Amino acid sequence: MVLDIYDETLYNNHVEFDMEYIMNKFERSRLVSDKNEQILLIAQEECAEVVQAISKVFRFGMDDEFKNVTNREHLEEELGDLMCMIDLIIDSGMVSESAVITARNEKLKI
Repeated sequence: MVLDIYDETLYNNHVEFDMEYIMNKFERSRLVSDKNEQILLIAQEECAEVVQAISKVFRFGMDDEFKNVTNREHLEEELGDLMCMIDLIIDSGMVSESAVITARNEKLKI
């Protein structure tokens, strides 16, 4: 069968199908992008919270308490939160787990 592009019905249906496919693909891509962006934003916040917790340790010491939580406990909690976000970044496929492990191992050689 030869498609007559001047047949408006066939042409319009073909264009609508292509546009629907493109929009669905775009929507899926946008949703993945939004999810990845959210993961990265939260990871960024967790990095800042680790920096703040380390600053408290330098200023007041590991065993100083604030609201019945030592700086050590607070740092442990923030490091755990950051490790969770690192896992999510890897699980999402944004970065390669093997590349991250290689980089970590290289850093440990110092």
